[in-house]
Amino acid sequence: MYKQYIKEYKDFPIDGINYLDLNPIYKDGQLLQKITDDCIELIRDFDFRYIGLVESRGFILGSIIAHQLGKGVVLLRSKKNRLPGKTHTVAHTLEYGESVVEVQEGSGKVLVFDDVLATGGTATGSIEVLQKAGYTPTSALFLVELDFLNPKLDVPHRSVIHYE
Repeated sequence: MYKQYIKEYKDFPIDGINYLDLNPIYKDGQLLQKITDDCIELIRDFDFRYIGLVESRGFILGSIIAHQLGKGVVLLRSKKNRLPGKTHTVAHTLEYGESVVEVQEGSGKVLVFDDVLATGGTATGSIEVLQKAGYTPTSALFLVELDFLNPKLDVPHRSVIHYE
């Protein structure tokens, strides 16, 4: 249902990468509500206290889901020194390069949320930094999963949209 609204940009942000633009879904209030409801339905049986929002596109819908479920959020920033207090950082590999994930120290069960699961690099880095910071990552949710890249995670995960 959602694929017809997702725009694909070839060779963005670099050659060889196809960027999936989810903004048309975010711009349509009815689609945004529907995909939010679908996300919530997929994670009903997961045990978590917080939703770990992966910067930056995970912030958008993840905040709405957290609000509707009455859950707190943990920000997973993609650059160092963006969060105050005691933080932890982990470097990880992306489909098109390298990056870092930073989080404030804390505790509790966390569901990781991001827009796209490609190779699993960002999700794995997020899980690792959460553990390092004292949290317990229990699960993950994605809007889109690129199944053809065979992503692997150490926690159960679900995705709304699949690209075979």
